[in-house]
Amino acid sequence: MSASRDSSPATLQKTLTQAVAHHQNGRLVEARPLYERVLRQMPEQSDALHLLGLLTAQTGDPESGIALIRKAVAQDGAQPVFRLNLGRVLEAVGRWADAADAYGHAARLAPLVPDHHRLEAAAQTKLGRAEAAARAFRRLLALAPEDGEAVNALADALYDLGRPGLAADWYGRASALAPGEVLAVYNQGAALRDAVRPRDALAAFRRAAALAPLLVQAQEQVTGLCHALGDMGGTVEAGRRLMALEPGHGEGAKILGAALAAAGPWREGAAWLERAAVLAPAPDALLVLGNLWQERGHPAAAPRCYRRALALAPGSATALTGLGMALSALGAMEEAMIAARRAVRADPEEAGHALNAGAVEHRAKRPEEARAWFRRALALQPDGAAGWTNLGSHAIDAGAFDDALTLLRRALTLRTAEREALASSNLGVALMALGRHGEAVAALRAALDRAPQDAEVRSNLLFCLCFAEEADLGAVFDEHRRFERAVMPLPPAVPRFDAVNRNPERRLRVGYLSPDFQRYPGPGYHFLLPLIERHDRSAVEVTCYYADLPKDAATDRFAALADRWRPVAALPDGELERLIRADGIDVLVDCGGHMSRNRMPLFIRRPAPVQVSLPLYPNTTGLTAMDYQFSDHRFAAANADALHTETLIRLPGSVLCYRPAESAVTPPDRPPVEMAGVFTFGSFNNLTKLNASTLALWGRVLAAVPEARLMLKWRGLSGGGVARRVLDAFAAHGVEESRLLLRGTAPDPYEDYRLLDCALDPVFANGGTTTCDALWMGVPVLSIAGEAMISRWGATMLGSVGLGGLVVEREDDYVALAVRLATDRAFLAAQRAGLRERMARSPLMDEAGYVRAVEAGYRLAWRRWCAGLPPARIDMSPA
Repeated sequence: MSASRDSSPATLQKTLTQAVAHHQNGRLVEARPLYERVLRQMPEQSDALHLLGLLTAQTGDPESGIALIRKAVAQDGAQPVFRLNLGRVLEAVGRWADAADAYGHAARLAPLVPDHHRLEAAAQTKLGRAEAAARAFRRLLALAPEDGEAVNALADALYDLGRPGLAADWYGRASALAPGEVLAVYNQGAALRDAVRPRDALAAFRRAAALAPLLVQAQEQVTGLCHALGDMGGTVEAGRRLMALEPGHGEGAKILGAALAAAGPWREGAAWLERAAVLAPAPDALLVLGNLWQERGHPAAAPRCYRRALALAPGSATALTGLGMALSALGAMEEAMIAARRAVRADPEEAGHALNAGAVEHRAKRPEEARAWFRRALALQPDGAAGWTNLGSHAIDAGAFDDALTLLRRALTLRTAEREALASSNLGVALMALGRHGEAVAALRAALDRAPQDAEVRSNLLFCLCFAEEADLGAVFDEHRRFERAVMPLPPAVPRFDAVNRNPERRLRVGYLSPDFQRYPGPGYHFLLPLIERHDRSAVEVTCYYADLPKDAATDRFAALADRWRPVAALPDGELERLIRADGIDVLVDCGGHMSRNRMPLFIRRPAPVQVSLPLYPNTTGLTAMDYQFSDHRFAAANADALHTETLIRLPGSVLCYRPAESAVTPPDRPPVEMAGVFTFGSFNNLTKLNASTLALWGRVLAAVPEARLMLKWRGLSGGGVARRVLDAFAAHGVEESRLLLRGTAPDPYEDYRLLDCALDPVFANGGTTTCDALWMGVPVLSIAGEAMISRWGATMLGSVGLGGLVVEREDDYVALAVRLATDRAFLAAQRAGLRERMARSPLMDEAGYVRAVEAGYRLAWRRWCAGLPPARIDMSPA
C-alpha cells in the first residue's frame, strides 16, 4: 500500500511542489532528491526534467543540465519557459547560437512576453547577426515602445547593417527617451556622419559635447566636421577645446593648425602643424606645413618640411612635388627638377605631379620640356583646368598668343573655381599682347570678380588700361588709386622711423627694387645700369633688391656694382619689409610699377622714409605711400600732376638714361633706301601697341607713299595666326601683303634696324626702348604725342637728342612728315647724319649728368622729410 501511495499522481505532485519550494529558496541539496524521486516514478515528467536540468546547471554541471532540459522540451515542446531556461543555460556556457535558437522558440511560443524578444535580440547581437537582432528588437519595441535600451540597441543593429540613416532616427528616439544620456546622442552623430549628413551630424556631436564637456571623442568629431564643412572659425574653437582636453592629440593639432593657416593667424597655424608633426610623426602635417610656407610666400622654410616628410615616407610623390616647387621658387633649379621628376616616377598617373614638373621646367627656362609635361598632365586629366591654364601661360611666354587664347578659353569652360581667376587673367594678358584691349580689360575685370584682392590680377588690369586708347585718363587714374585699398583693405600700421638719423646731408642709403637686373625680358639693363654704375659713392650707398630668379651676365654685373646685393624673389612682403628696414634704407626706388613681377603691395607698407617711382611703367602707381615719381619737362604733360598720386620730380634732361646693349652691329654708311631701292618704314614695338588708330594712320602713310614698305618685328610675327591677323588688319586699310615685312625677334636687337630708313612710333602707346634702339642705330623716329604718359615717350626721347621736329600732335602732320622723310632725301639725310654720335652726346645718354640729377632729386626729397615736411614739387627743368 505504501508503494502505491508513493507513486500516486497526488503524491508525486506534492513531492514536485516540495522540490520547487526548496529550489526557489536556494535549498538545492534538498531539492535534487525530490526531483529525482519524481523522475524515478515518472521518467518523462517534463516539469521535473526541466527543473532538475536547471538545478544541475546551477550546481556546476551545465552540460548535464542542458541534456535534461532538452528531454523536457522533447516531452512538452509547447512550454516557452523550457525554451527560455534552456537558452539561459546555453548562454551561460557560451553556446550563443543554440541560446538564440532557444530564445527564438520561446518568443514564438509566447510572443507577448517582452523578455523573450529581448533575450533573442541580445543573443543575435552577440553572434553578430545584426539583421536577426534588428527583427527581434522590433518585435520587442512593438510590445514596449518606451524601452530606451531596446531602442538604442536597435539603432546599433541598424548601424551595423550599414543603414546609418535609419540608425540615426532610432538613436534620436533613444536620446528623446533619455535626454541626459550622451551615448545615444554621440552615436546619432556618428550615424548621421556616415549617412553623409554632415551638418546634422555636427549638431548632434555638439549636443554630445555639451552634455559631456570632457568627452574627447565628441570634441574630435566637432573639430573634424567643422573643418570638413569649411567652417574654419568653428574648427579653431573646437580644436582649441580638444587640445585643452588632450594636449597630446596629434590629429587635433594638425586640424587646428590647418584651420588657423586658412583663416586665422597663419603663423600660429604653422606652430600647431609643427607640434602635430612631433606628437604624431607622420607625413600629413609636414606636407600641410610645407604647403603653408609656400602659399604664404616663405618658400625657404618649405624644403625642410618636405624632406622631413620624405624621411617618414620615402618616395612620397606628394612630398617630392612640393619639394620641387619650393626649390624652384628659391632658384635651386637643378635640385628642383630632380625632385619634380622623381615625383612623377613615384606616381606616374597623377596629373598634378606632371603639372608641377612642367611649372618647374618653365621656371628653369626650359620651354620645350615644360610644354611636354603640361601635355602629359592633360593626357592624364583632359578636363583638368590647371593643365589648360598652364599650357596657355606657356604659349603666352612663347609668343603663341592665338594658341594661348584657345587654351585659356578651354580652361574657363571647365569652371574650376580655384583656376578661373588665373585663367581669366592670363586670357586678358594674351588679348592685350594682341592689341585687343577692350576684350583684355573685360577678361581682367572678370578675373577681379573672382579674386578682388589679387594684386597680380589688379596690376595686369592697370597695365592693360595704360594701352587702352579709348579709356578716359581720369578713369584710369581712379582705377590706379583703387589698387591700394583693394589689395590691402585694412591699412597697415603707421610706420615709425624714430631711429633714423635725420641728418639731411649725410650719405644716403638708396635701395632699388626691380625684377629687371638682367638682360631680358625687361628694360632694366638699358635704364638701370647707368644709375647703379655711375652713382656717387661718396654721397649715396646703393642696395639692389633683385625681385626675380634668373641670372645672366648682366645680373652679375649689377651685383658687382651695387654696394649691397639682395636676392629677394623668394621673400614675402613682410620679410622684405623687415630686411629693407634692417638695411636702413632712406630712399626706396620702385623700378617696376604694375608690370610683371612687381612688388607694389610692399610699398603700401612703407618700409622706407622716402619712396620714389622710376617710371619704366608708363603711369602713376596710384599709391598714396609713393612719395615721388621722376619726370621731365617734355615727359610731363600739362595734366600730369593731377593724374599722379606721387609728387613729380622734373629732371633737367631726360626722365631716363639709355645704355645701349653690347653689340658689334653699327648703323649703315648710307640710308637703306639707297641700297634696297625701296624706302622702308618700320616698327619693332610690342604688338599690344598696334591699336586701331595706329593701323589706320600707318595705312594712310603707306597710301601716301605707295612705293614704300613697312617692316614689323615682334614675337609671333614670323608666321602663324598672329602674323595672319596683322596682314588682314592692314589689308582692311588697303595695304597689300607684298608691302609688309613681318619678322620675329632675333638674338641681336639692333641687326634689323640696318634695314630701316625711318621708324614709326605707334599712336597713343609710344615706343620706349625700341625708340632708343632705333636712334642708336641711326634711324630717325616719327612720333605723335598725346596727354597720357605713354603717349609722351617719343616727345622726351626725340627732344633729348635734338629731333623734336619729328614729334607731332596731329595725324595729318604725322602723314605729311612721313611723306617728306620718304621723298626728300636731303631732309632724311639731315635727320640721320651722325645720329648715333648726336645721341651719345645728348641728355638721353649723359649718364654722369643724369645720375647727378637723380641723386640731387633724392637729396631734395630727403631734406624735406628730415625737416618734417610733406612731399612737394621738385622742378629742375632748364630755364
